[in-house]
Amino acid sequence: MEKSPDNIPDQHFINLVVKGQDNDPLYFEFRRDWEIKKLLITYCEKKDAQYGTFPFLINGNRFPHIRTPDQLGLKDGDEIVATFYAGGA
Repeated sequence: MEKSPDNIPDQHFINLVVKGQDNDPLYFEFRRDWEIKKLLITYCEKKDAQYGTFPFLINGNRFPHIRTPDQLGLKDGDEIVATFYAGGA
């Protein structure tokens, strides 16, 4: 059986994509039993954005950030969309 970092079996990890409106996807290998909020905060840090200032969507819907990928029903390779608000009048 393949093992991921820290000798944790692969089935405990999921590969997810977070894509913003800049169409520059970031790829994450993430623990299935961690709150998705940790991944979203990391995404924001990499994009020099403040967590909580724009919504994230899965299949066009907002979701609770305190849930894990397994609780959200995410599958390997699923995409989360970061929706930045556009300013204007």
